[in-house]
Amino acid sequence: MSRMIITCPSCSTRYPVEASSFAPAGRKVRCAKCGQSWHQAPPADLDESPSSVPPPAETVSTEVVAPAFIPASTRKKIFGEKAAPAADALANAASDPDGDDDVVFADTPVAAISTTSDIGNRFRAQVRRAASMRRGKALNVAGWVTLALFVGGTLMGGYQWRADIASFWPATTRVYAAVGAPVNLRGLEFRNVAYERQEEQGLPVLAVTGEVVNVSGKAVALPRLRIGLRDVDQTELYHWTFALDQGELPADEATTFTTRLSSPPVEARDIEIRFVREQEDTAAPDDAAPAEE
Repeated sequence: MSRMIITCPSCSTRYPVEASSFAPAGRKVRCAKCGQSWHQAPPADLDESPSSVPPPAETVSTEVVAPAFIPASTRKKIFGEKAAPAADALANAASDPDGDDDVVFADTPVAAISTTSDIGNRFRAQVRRAASMRRGKALNVAGWVTLALFVGGTLMGGYQWRADIASFWPATTRVYAAVGAPVNLRGLEFRNVAYERQEEQGLPVLAVTGEVVNVSGKAVALPRLRIGLRDVDQTELYHWTFALDQGELPADEATTFTTRLSSPPVEARDIEIRFVREQEDTAAPDDAAPAEE
């Protein structure tokens, strides 16, 4: 038996039906969704051969009418709770072979099947996309938090252990000094440094005084000191070195120094004082008079 699809003229709901049930003159039908009734003609290409002519009434009554007498409880067991109304409607339609009453199509509409399937697929796709987006956002946030913790921990460790890092890698002292956290590798500091011009026996003399303090927490050997004179362009004009009276300075103690230079350059405008570096000649004789305390 061939099937065809009819469409409600009111709500456009589509139903799959048997084409032979509308031969030869069509019949009146009613939409199960909106209740609209209309006369449905048979398809134009319906074969009107004897095989397509409806069987005699007695055949219909013996083969089709029987479902109309199935109890509702039995139909529910067979078709299920949701399918029971559809079974009732189909039974009513089968009990009305002449088509005098409206035939209610309780079959699931074609559009409803496809629409329900599409909605379900779209809903599942949306759920998967939403879950994927949530996972992506969570991973993104976790990555940034991890990066922030790593950078923060690195900076904090680099600042806290800057002395150890600088002693292992001396070039980093310039980096620490540039960010306002200078590193004192020697553990010695200059304090209360001052200089003044004096005159002795009619000659100009430059006197430089100050203190060296041990801030390392342990005894430190005292290196030689270097004094440099610079002009307004910070070009060094002259320098000299001298040794302190003490060879070693205990922890948290200080020692004073005084050094003089006769006839300093008249262009001198600034002074630099520091310890002699290891690569410099520390064995050279003093260029100035011995230090006085």
